[in-house]
Amino acid sequence: MNPAQLRAEIPVLKKRAYMFSGGIAPATNRTIKAMDDYMKWVTQDPDGLYLHTEDAMHDCRALFAKLVGADADEIAFVESTSAGSNLAVDMLTPAPKGSNVVFDEYAYPSSVYPWKLKGRENVALRFVQPRDGIVHFEDMEAAVDDDTIAISISHVTPGQGFKHDIARLAKLAHANGAVLIVDGAQSAGAMEIDLHKWGVDFYSTTGMKWLMGAGGVGYFYAAKKHLDKTPTRAGYSSNEHGYGLHKFEFKDNAERFHLGLSNTMGAVFSKPGMEQLLEVGTKVIEKHVLDLSGYAIRGMKERGMNVITPDEEKYRLGVIGAIMDDAEQFWKFLYDRGVDTYFAGNLFRVDPHVFNNRADVDRLFEGIEAYESAHK
Repeated sequence: MNPAQLRAEIPVLKKRAYMFSGGIAPATNRTIKAMDDYMKWVTQDPDGLYLHTEDAMHDCRALFAKLVGADADEIAFVESTSAGSNLAVDMLTPAPKGSNVVFDEYAYPSSVYPWKLKGRENVALRFVQPRDGIVHFEDMEAAVDDDTIAISISHVTPGQGFKHDIARLAKLAHANGAVLIVDGAQSAGAMEIDLHKWGVDFYSTTGMKWLMGAGGVGYFYAAKKHLDKTPTRAGYSSNEHGYGLHKFEFKDNAERFHLGLSNTMGAVFSKPGMEQLLEVGTKVIEKHVLDLSGYAIRGMKERGMNVITPDEEKYRLGVIGAIMDDAEQFWKFLYDRGVDTYFAGNLFRVDPHVFNNRADVDRLFEGIEAYESAHK
């Protein structure tokens, strides 16, 4: 499958330039069929559905593992990126007195908030400031010391679209006896990822964005060397011995983080999107996304927009941010013209994926020009 063939499988693209993959994925025809089949099962044979959807969750873990260079037994099926982030923090606490965690100022809240909970007050939180829109490795390096227990970052930051070199950060963390925790909500599904090769310890993401899946579905990766750590919660799904009340032992793989039957409908919804991404190939996806984001950045700047995403490919992926006082008004103007983007406060964002093309971005440019003409 190539990008054009995937595009033809997405109904919304017949009328709209949908470029909000960093928020929620559009459904493909294959996804729609899977959901139709799910409804037939739950309507006509709910008992059979129970076993059928459990298989879908296992399939999702295996597909995700292929997409990020991991093994399926290192992947837990969770409800969100934030759920995975909390699991990583649970395994690192209680932390020694005097320890610290290093973030950057672009960190997503779910990376930070778990460290602020009761019982973790002895962990100092260090924030590295960006310079010229870039979080420089040297500044991260200067913030890390022998008391650092973790570096916690967003692989691609959700506001600025800045991309970290997580392989380099993993080496930095390990050289100081720390671990690397990565929020992959804006990278998984949009680029080549090799968690094993890069040495990442924990990686958490959501299914509903670049992975073209459902809300309420997430994936948490814990490297094998961390799978002996004890979770703070347990359920029948985490027990090696199943339902028995008098014998409990955590499973020796990432299923130890499972509590019970997860989001069955979400698993069925999410499986086809990852299958299709793998059919296109992560190398093709990354090249395509970088081409579109570069094209969009150039065109937005040429039309006077205050783009805050770095120009260099090594520092960006698919999230493009711009600052404007009337971001909400501009978003609504584009939405009414059939161009789907995003805003939050004074941040305007556009997120082209592999199923988009330059014609979609051209519709954004036309919208910028029309908006400027209408507000002169």
